[in-house]
Amino acid sequence: MLNLFRRSIGESLRLKRASKLTQMENGQTPNEKYLHDFTYHGKECSVSEAKEVLSPYLDGSGSVDLEKDDNGIAKICLNNPRLKNAINVKMMSDLDEITDKLYQWTECKGAILYGTDGNFCSGGDLKLAKKMNNPSNGYAMSVYMGHILDKFKKLPIITVAYIDGTGALGGGAEVTTACDYRLMCNVADTTGIGFVHSKMGIVPAWGSTGRLVSIMGGAKKVLDLLLEARTLGAAEAMDLGLVDDTVATLEDAGAWLSGKISRDVNVIRAIKRTVLCYDDDDDSKAEARELERRIFAPLWGGTANQAALQLRLKHNR
Repeated sequence: MLNLFRRSIGESLRLKRASKLTQMENGQTPNEKYLHDFTYHGKECSVSEAKEVLSPYLDGSGSVDLEKDDNGIAKICLNNPRLKNAINVKMMSDLDEITDKLYQWTECKGAILYGTDGNFCSGGDLKLAKKMNNPSNGYAMSVYMGHILDKFKKLPIITVAYIDGTGALGGGAEVTTACDYRLMCNVADTTGIGFVHSKMGIVPAWGSTGRLVSIMGGAKKVLDLLLEARTLGAAEAMDLGLVDDTVATLEDAGAWLSGKISRDVNVIRAIKRTVLCYDDDDDSKAEARELERRIFAPLWGGTANQAALQLRLKHNR
């Protein structure tokens, strides 16, 4: 009887293996073949290697500026007003350095990330995107900016993105997911948040997809958000859990943050670190993040992306 049972189990396992073999094409399962055909096959690169790849594109206008208030609040300003604070490589480098400074500022309780001249961030700099529009540069950019935003998210302080003006679009929307809270200005109906990447023939590449699943509480909501590529107003964004509240001004955003960080600085930082211990977007996601980069890279500079860049689609709502 035992031998019969063992033979039954063995036959079941053989059938499963046979079923998998029937799905193989050129020695690959359909999923393996898809990943082989449509992902980036260059070697992995470290953060320092990614910075080196991007270094020829460091020349550019704009900056990210840090202001430290005596009350323990940092103000981080995306400053590229001519392009509605679109992000370029220099601004990535600035944000990298500022994040390191915030780790060293032990009296810091919180930070507000905002854009100059009444706009948050229109995404990536399209002119720069045209210059560095190939998969290897796209992969390096994903490694570098993904690292910066991961590091920013893990700061032991409370972070808030204040979204105003034309709002947070594309890469600008991705940046907001690295903050603990997102506040939207309620003065103008034109302010929105939009993960408009698919309009540009690409997908998010700075780690925001995983963060969005955690923020919005489900993969289906994120699937809809990315597929529809709509720019959401405050009410809808709040209903989805993407935005936490609305305020009228940057000063109001500061007051909102102050209400969250009234406790002792060490208690606040301990709370943040404790919550991060249970965060879904931790180092165990490293394999998924690497796959995200490899899926993104061939789209960067692909046919759909090049067509969108020519039409400057991303800056249109």
